[in-house]
Amino acid sequence: MSLGAVFLALGIGVLLGVAIGENGVVSGASKDLEKSLRGDLDSARSRNRDLRRELAIRDDFANQIYEPLVKDRLAGWHVGIVAMGDLPNGYASEVSEAIQPAGATMDSVSVIKMPLPRGRLASEMKDTKLARLDRSDEQLERFGTRVGRQLANGGNLVDRIRHDLFASSRGEYVGLDGIVYVRSTDELEGDEREAQNRFEAGLLAGLADTEVAIAGAEMTNTDPSQVGFMADHGIASVDDLDLRAGKTALVWIFAGGATGKYGIKDSAERLLPKPPDDGAAPRP
Repeated sequence: MSLGAVFLALGIGVLLGVAIGENGVVSGASKDLEKSLRGDLDSARSRNRDLRRELAIRDDFANQIYEPLVKDRLAGWHVGIVAMGDLPNGYASEVSEAIQPAGATMDSVSVIKMPLPRGRLASEMKDTKLARLDRSDEQLERFGTRVGRQLANGGNLVDRIRHDLFASSRGEYVGLDGIVYVRSTDELEGDEREAQNRFEAGLLAGLADTEVAIAGAEMTNTDPSQVGFMADHGIASVDDLDLRAGKTALVWIFAGGATGKYGIKDSAERLLPKPPDDGAAPRP
């Protein structure tokens, strides 16, 4: 019996006892019921204490075993976060907690605006072949491809347009070894949604054209999940970044070049990728 069911039954028993008591009749059956319910309540409380202890032991074990599992796997790596639309609180710290024991550093965090300010971006691209990106979806997609390449490899374009392109950003754009891609729910409609989709398609194509390792990530409470989108675009993903298992999977995706969907949700293929070879992964 669950603790909630015990409380419900106990409440009913108490009310029943009160009602009977008001009539001046307190039966032995009601006393036996109360005694039984109190015994169930004590058992449920004891079981809850045992479960909390088991969870504490499990968490302690996961924390202690994490560093040996990932130590120096990404030695010298430079990692950045690229988020489309929004980066909820906690992502940057969770990624940092994942990669730092592996020897990597967090070099940049970039949150791309949604919807895109196409007019301002077009003004930044005047006198180039992308000057009409505010009116041409084809140019907008090509622009996304250039941005993707420069987020991975570095370049002057991203620095020049960062205030118009990013809702928030930090770090320098001088090249990365790994990118954690985070995607928020797409709530745009009509032309704005089509424009964002074309830009994102170009962005992901640009990232894929480089040697940078890419992993999609979300939390256990992310709803709706973006794992399907990642899979459709050939991006390995982790659906439980807020757990030690998810952090391990993220590091192992980078270190071993794993593909697939990892985590605890129904869409996951496995909890973890195959462990990478011993030693530090070569930088892309």
